[in-house]
Amino acid sequence: MKSVLANPEALVYCVRIVTVNGTIFRFVSYAHDLIMSNGAIYKTDLGYEPTDLVIETNTTGSLWDLEGFFEIAGIDRDQLKSGLMDNARVYLFATSWAVPIEDEEPATKGIMGKASIRDGRYTIEVMGLIDTMNQSVGRTFGPLCDWTLFDETLDGDVIPYERSRCTGPRAAQDGPLIATYKVTGTVTSVTSQKIWTDSTRAEAAVYFDYGFVKWTSGDNTGLPSQPIKAHAAGGVITQYHSAHYPIQIGDAYEMIPGCNKKKSGDCVTKFSNGINNGGFEDMAPPESYKEFGGNG
Repeated sequence: MKSVLANPEALVYCVRIVTVNGTIFRFVSYAHDLIMSNGAIYKTDLGYEPTDLVIETNTTGSLWDLEGFFEIAGIDRDQLKSGLMDNARVYLFATSWAVPIEDEEPATKGIMGKASIRDGRYTIEVMGLIDTMNQSVGRTFGPLCDWTLFDETLDGDVIPYERSRCTGPRAAQDGPLIATYKVTGTVTSVTSQKIWTDSTRAEAAVYFDYGFVKWTSGDNTGLPSQPIKAHAAGGVITQYHSAHYPIQIGDAYEMIPGCNKKKSGDCVTKFSNGINNGGFEDMAPPESYKEFGGNG
């Protein structure tokens, strides 16, 4: 049973979206904006509505959609298409329009999933947290290392020790640290939204292959880091995906090299980190251990 129930005679439903970078969007399904007891303002407008929510008493995940028109509560087309809203946390709760209290009667918490856009309207799929239990966990053994390079991402996410051990024991790290390998620079020429150059880069070609770049100035500032497909001599960088906004000469960036996950490859030759490699290079491939025995 719920410990607190909102007044059923003045019931309204509210949604709060918290993005990975901390940006917060607040909505209310009501005739006008509501100011909560803590001062938070929940915006409203025509066209915003959550679909029906069904929660079962088993391990089936809840699933509901958030629909609305762009520019309501600050959400615009670019924010959805740029990836800013990816993996955002979504909170749905009920309260009273007469005495609104944030999170008074929590209904569900979810993770923002697939978003679709049609004309000036969006539909966002919200998945229940129990859906994370449907994901595969544990290690997959193979010749390539499955640790995350540096045990940290360029976006600042630190990977727990039980999931990544590239830097070695946390209390006595003996592997590569992201601060040592992270570089900064500015764009000197642009070929397309996927290919750009920093002619001042002196690293050998392929050094930044499999790496990541994050923009710290220009129109793409604040967006998630992007994977690097190829690094050519002269500081030519090719991204896997086009930048959401056009890259301009003078745009500043942070960048880290990548790893090809091979112990005999980048792990040793680039990072001198064979001791922490998580792969099994001598493991027999499937075509070998599935063969029938012969006569010799």
